[in-house]
Amino acid sequence: MNWEILIPIFGIVGVFGMPVFIVLIVFYFEKRNKEQFHTTLQKLIESGQELSPDLLRSIPGYKVEKNGDRNDIRSGTITAAVGIGIALFGHIGVEEEALVGIGLLVFSIGLGILVYGIYNRNKKVDDS
Repeated sequence: MNWEILIPIFGIVGVFGMPVFIVLIVFYFEKRNKEQFHTTLQKLIESGQELSPDLLRSIPGYKVEKNGDRNDIRSGTITAAVGIGIALFGHIGVEEEALVGIGLLVFSIGLGILVYGIYNRNKKVDDS
């Protein structure tokens, strides 16, 4: 049998299979932590213990929920600055027209997010 044919096969499987394997491991451990948290919580409820916020935080697997608010002004400013950086690198650094175009596209996206954030900032204050 020609063993040299196995080298590229293992290379391809390793390159494309390893990221999938890593993602599966992350999902597995997240699921296990959730199950452990819920099992512990269920035992505490069955024992009749009062569930204080400090007690919940001390249970393994407890996760603080992230605030869903996005700061569009900050995101837009950062994206626009990255776009300017890419465009300047394309113009001054490597003198590549395509890179300048990509930088201006990213800058335009950042500018749009920034304008959207400024426009909706007033709406968020009015809704409160």
